[in-house]
Amino acid sequence: DALSENPAAITRFFGSKTMAQLGSLAFPMFILHGPIGQVFYKKSIAKRLWGKPMPTSFFSIYLLIVLAASHLMNEYFVKSKTIGALSSRVAQFLADRTEGALQDRA
Repeated sequence: DALSENPAAITRFFGSKTMAQLGSLAFPMFILHGPIGQVFYKKSIAKRLWGKPMPTSFFSIYLLIVLAASHLMNEYFVKSKTIGALSSRVAQFLADRTEGALQDRA
């Protein structure tokens, strides 16, 4: 359907620029939502920082904080050419010293 001359509305919707941008935030959100949530909702941490865990009504603000942090992580870390080059060198280093599923060479 995506390659047809007139794709269905749902295909156009999920292929839109907005949905592609939101999709690019999926990995950063997966990584960041836990630690950020700990700060606001884990009793032992939130009590020290805020006096108590945040109420459920705070969730929309928490979601906006996670979205903003995910956007920054995506722009300045995930898309970073410096980070990409570094991860490539680390992967090559590990590949040179291991076989298969990261097993040490004999």
